[in-house]
Amino acid sequence: MSRLRFIPLILLLLLGPAVLAQEETDLPALATDVARQLDEVQELADQASSDVDNAFSLLGLLEAFSFVVTIVGGAAAIFGVTRFISAQQDLQEARKRFDEEIASSRERLSRETEQRQREFADLREQLERSTSNATLALSFLPLGESQYKSGDFKGAIDIYQRALRLDPQNPIINYRIGYASTQSGLLEEAEHYLQQALATEPDFAPALAALGYVYRRRGEKMDEGIERVTILNKAENNLVRALSLSPKLVDADGESWWGSLGGLYRRRGQIDQAIFAYTQAAEVTPNSSYAFSNLALLYMQKNNRSRMLETYEQVEKLAADEVQADVDNYWAYTDLVTSRLALGKLPEAENALDRVFTTTPDDAPYVLEALLDTLSRLADVLNSPQGDSVSEFCVRIKQEIENRQQEAAAQAEADGLPAAAVPGSD
Repeated sequence: MSRLRFIPLILLLLLGPAVLAQEETDLPALATDVARQLDEVQELADQASSDVDNAFSLLGLLEAFSFVVTIVGGAAAIFGVTRFISAQQDLQEARKRFDEEIASSRERLSRETEQRQREFADLREQLERSTSNATLALSFLPLGESQYKSGDFKGAIDIYQRALRLDPQNPIINYRIGYASTQSGLLEEAEHYLQQALATEPDFAPALAALGYVYRRRGEKMDEGIERVTILNKAENNLVRALSLSPKLVDADGESWWGSLGGLYRRRGQIDQAIFAYTQAAEVTPNSSYAFSNLALLYMQKNNRSRMLETYEQVEKLAADEVQADVDNYWAYTDLVTSRLALGKLPEAENALDRVFTTTPDDAPYVLEALLDTLSRLADVLNSPQGDSVSEFCVRIKQEIENRQQEAAAQAEADGLPAAAVPGSD
């Protein structure tokens, strides 16, 4: 602050010459003026000194604040660096864990991918093997069918069994075994295979109808009672369901399944329902004598003799055409026997019966049983002596059935098989 004390002296030196120059003219006034100016200068100097003091104080405060800021900033910088280093370390640790997890995930994904590839390869191999087996299995069907058509039911079943080993779930193969077993009189085996077919394909109409026929055959062998009623009801339900799914459905012999339903109704005494069913069968297979042969007897049961004879004339013609087309058609021969006996053509009926005996397979007992049942009913509606001639045919057929059963039993004993294995023994 001492530097400010020299300001009045400096001003005096500067103003001195002017004052001396004015001494001569107005010294008192000049002195007064100079004193006034000195006071003003002093006042300005004091104000300036105060301002300077304030400035230095402010400067010192700013310097102190700057110092504090510097210190704090440095500390903050040090703290920030510390946090940065810590965060960097955390980030590195996280990156390390992330890389480890990625590597683990890749390894796990690689293992799972390899496993899936192995499973896919196994599945593809199984599919190819299954497809190959299924194709080979189907190739056996024509062979089995040829054996069946030739009357070798056992041979047909053996071939179908080979096909089934290749493709166990195939509903067609199971159906064919079941159908051939039915014709052989092996009803329990037939039911098993037909059930297998339906387990794979519940709405497989041929298997449904064939199973209904098996139930019908079983029911026909039962005594009157609730069990017989139950099994025949099951037969009807299966046949109706099959025909609802496929009204023109035919069996492996080319006959309409409506005929099997008609036979069920006839045995129940439901004549009108039986006529309806056989009429449906005749519409499905108009060139077959089977439906018309059954209709003829039903017309007689309705006391319509003229229509019976008219229908039997139609049966004879159709059956003759069938055996001409297939000389081993034993079913057509049975219709020839029936129609010719009904029409009084005894010699022709004799010839037809001989053909029945020679063409019917030994392991097809139902053919002779069905013919015996038909002729027994025919004998009941015909008058003597025609009815007596029909009864004589029935005796011959019974004897043929017994002879075949005895031969089959002897063969089974020779082969070490139980009696139950003999077709028709149940």
